[in-house]
Amino acid sequence: MPPALFARWTAPRPVPSAELTFHYGDALDHGPVGGWALVRIRTDHAGSGWAVDDSTVWAADGRLLGSGRQARRILAPLT
Repeated sequence: MPPALFARWTAPRPVPSAELTFHYGDALDHGPVGGWALVRIRTDHAGSGWAVDDSTVWAADGRLLGSGRQARRILAPLT
């Protein structure tokens, strides 16, 4: 997923993942999911060249599909 910080920057920069953890919700245990999904990505912390994002993915009917946490390395802007 793209980092939430992309919305704040005016120049592109590489932000590689250092760690990614994703946990599936139980939504699929209750039948198939169709249609749109809502994805929410929030940067909990950014500083000293690192960022930590939390993400959730919700089905259109409100069921939680999964949640994740991602640590990223923030590199210098591309020139």
